[in-house]
Amino acid sequence: MGGRSLADSSVADLDNKDRVRVLGIIDKFRELGVNEDISLPQLVVVGDQSSGKSSLLEGLTGLSFPIASELCTRFATQIVLRRSPTDQGSVKVSILPGPTAINDESQKSHLQSFAREIEGCSLSAADFENILDEAAVHMGLPAASDLAVADLPKRFSDDVLKIELSGPEHHHLSVVDVPGLFHNPTKYQTQEDLDIIRRLLESYVVDRRTIILAVMDARNNLANQEVFRMARAADPQGKRTVGIITKCDALQSGDEQMVLNIAQNSVERLTHGWFAVKNRSTQEIQNGVTIQQRHRNEKKFFDTAPWNALPKTRVGISSLKTFLGKLLYEHIQGEFPALVQEIRTLVHDSRVDLDALGPPRQTTLQQRQFLSRMATKYQRIAADSLKGNYDSEWDAKDSPHLKNDESIYTWIRQRYRESRGSELPGTVNPTVLENLFRQQAAGWRTIATNHLNTIDRIVSKFNERVWQDLVLEEDVRRDFETRNVRSAREAWTEASKQLELLLADETKGILQTVNHYFADTLAATRQDRVLHRLKGLGFQDGGTYKVDLAQITAVAHLSNEEQAVYDIHDILRAYYKVAIKRFTDNVVLQVVERCYLDESGPIKYVSPGYIGELADEELSRIAAESYATSTTRNEISHRLERLERALEIAEAESM
Repeated sequence: MGGRSLADSSVADLDNKDRVRVLGIIDKFRELGVNEDISLPQLVVVGDQSSGKSSLLEGLTGLSFPIASELCTRFATQIVLRRSPTDQGSVKVSILPGPTAINDESQKSHLQSFAREIEGCSLSAADFENILDEAAVHMGLPAASDLAVADLPKRFSDDVLKIELSGPEHHHLSVVDVPGLFHNPTKYQTQEDLDIIRRLLESYVVDRRTIILAVMDARNNLANQEVFRMARAADPQGKRTVGIITKCDALQSGDEQMVLNIAQNSVERLTHGWFAVKNRSTQEIQNGVTIQQRHRNEKKFFDTAPWNALPKTRVGISSLKTFLGKLLYEHIQGEFPALVQEIRTLVHDSRVDLDALGPPRQTTLQQRQFLSRMATKYQRIAADSLKGNYDSEWDAKDSPHLKNDESIYTWIRQRYRESRGSELPGTVNPTVLENLFRQQAAGWRTIATNHLNTIDRIVSKFNERVWQDLVLEEDVRRDFETRNVRSAREAWTEASKQLELLLADETKGILQTVNHYFADTLAATRQDRVLHRLKGLGFQDGGTYKVDLAQITAVAHLSNEEQAVYDIHDILRAYYKVAIKRFTDNVVLQVVERCYLDESGPIKYVSPGYIGELADEELSRIAAESYATSTTRNEISHRLERLERALEIAEAESM
């Protein structure tokens, strides 16, 4: 038969200190609400309505759950059993706020105010039903006696009713019961209710830390039971599922073998195998059969054929309880390291999220401090970014715009001839130089404007990315971004004006410079030209030659036009190098740096100084904490508080 023999453990082993401590840690986690952040190891009972699930829980816990009620249970119930060394046991009932209420302090306090405590080891069926009704009403749900279910705004709750039972007859165990699945909607149990329950069951069974206790009515075909289809879908290899067969005594004679095959794990194979139990029937309850008598009847039943073919460790509530206690303990031990690591990760993430929101911003001082910190962080990022190399897409070259088959000299010669004035032959008219230079510099406006567009895009992208990273709140971020956009538009307008002034300085006046680089370059160019001609005659550096002065004179002599063309070329070449370096530097310093990087530019505009000058009214409009932010802060703070407490418990009780 498949499954581990956990049921062989002794009662003493089940109640040892280590096991009590381990189960206690998980109970504390659940009390703190940690299960709203991460899944916790747990045993969950699932099954159809009328499958015997309530009677099974009665056998496990000794509590007399309401049976055959027209109104299904509308919340989950956690039952915690603890062994008490004294004869005086107790029953404690409380409500654990669910995800809807966990961060709502008012609703959370309301739910936590529900507390019932009864001295003694027993709780009558009537008292237990009253407690269930009171808890339901406290959650905002109808009591079992309330027939106007359809008129209620709230029909189910994600809160959990916690029942703690202690006494000498109990062994340490914790199990969660969820509403049973039904198939035929009524006025008390609608199709909407069915859909809600189905989603609730799925949320439990898909949790990888949940051990599924799937309850099966022996009279119903296994293939037709939806909870097993859910379990197979969530746990296809059957590693998290324990099968429990109820109502074996209600089978027709001759139908036992199919159920025995299932119980022997030969039909639906599960890692943890199957158990068979016999619970009190409705008639037995009405006849006053006690829980103790129930246990005796169950033992007698499984001692008779054909049920005595099943191993003793796989039949009866006592064997099941022993098995589940050991299984839960081992399950928690296996999951605990990963569980603690998840808590550590969530603590870190919650701290990061809370830091990103900054401190509360209710007062003017808090608001100004908040914005000042944001501005300081922004300026630090901007300063770091500006320390990199200033890379421009402008690659200026000292070549004129020529046709494909036209040399620079041909172009100059043509323009020289077209521009001849009253100057003497062989001399250069300054106006010709100015006109030719303007033609050579004609592309500067486009290149510089493209460069400004690139700068503007870089600044805009930078601001957009930085504010997205620095400010989580959309309203505050939008305000910062709007101010930067407005500053960027002003910078662009001013930069365009400054660029026009520079272009006018370079192209609309006379050509002038006091940079010695012009004279040095011009002299070097003329010297290179003479050397080039001499080398054309065969002269090389360091050689000894007989000089034919007439030949040298003939080579050196140029016509007036050729001399003028070469002079224009050499002057333009020397001046263009000076002018383009000067213009490039001025665009960087007087246009980009002055307009984009000064104190009023889109990079340094939002600064601590600027924030300090904001009027209180405007400050509040920008930085006052919104309801959404305040709610988010409270949620994160509460989550961090319970996670930090859970981490303290985990580390103090290290396993």
